[in-house]
Amino acid sequence: MFRLLICDDHPPIRTVLRLLAKEAAGLCDVTETGTTQQLLAALQGRTHFDLLTLDLQLPGGSGLDVLQQVRQMRPDLRVMVLSADDSPDSMQRAMALGANTYLSKSVSERELFEALRAAVRAAPHHDSPPMPEHAPNLRRATDVEPAALTQLALSARQRDVLLCLLRAMSAKQIARELGISSGTVKTHTVAVFRALNVSSRAQAVVEAGRRGIAIGH
Repeated sequence: MFRLLICDDHPPIRTVLRLLAKEAAGLCDVTETGTTQQLLAALQGRTHFDLLTLDLQLPGGSGLDVLQQVRQMRPDLRVMVLSADDSPDSMQRAMALGANTYLSKSVSERELFEALRAAVRAAPHHDSPPMPEHAPNLRRATDVEPAALTQLALSARQRDVLLCLLRAMSAKQIARELGISSGTVKTHTVAVFRALNVSSRAQAVVEAGRRGIAIGH
């Protein structure tokens, strides 16, 4: 199982990374942090991580300073910097401090997916129990900001599918969760994409976050 540690203070970015990592790795255990303190606490534990994705603009400290601490705590941990700062100087400094990869947040979904897939391929195999296919505690549409959802021309079932997509569930998992066929899931997903004016799951996550639709964890 591939173990990913995410440190980014923007929930939509974390969800996109979680979604793409699951597509790239299949079995994937994801730990999300949003501050330097949460990240360092995760690294102080015993959990093995195959990859850390690190934002450089973080509450509670400089991302470059954090990168130095990460290298001291976990010298063998692969680090992928994912930052809005795409200046050559920041890239060179991050690489000099031990980053394995540096990506701008403006990269395409395909480029980010390929970078994650490369990290998966580079990771050693770890025997771990499979992750459960059923995602627990799925929140219904009524548990999310009603104003944001009612602005979308979606049926109640399509809203349920949207919430499943925000939890990075696969089409098979959504079908099982909602008791509908995979074909129906696809139909509803197309309707969700149309309502959000997007063309992919990752874009749907970002757009939903921009519109203020809460993302389950």
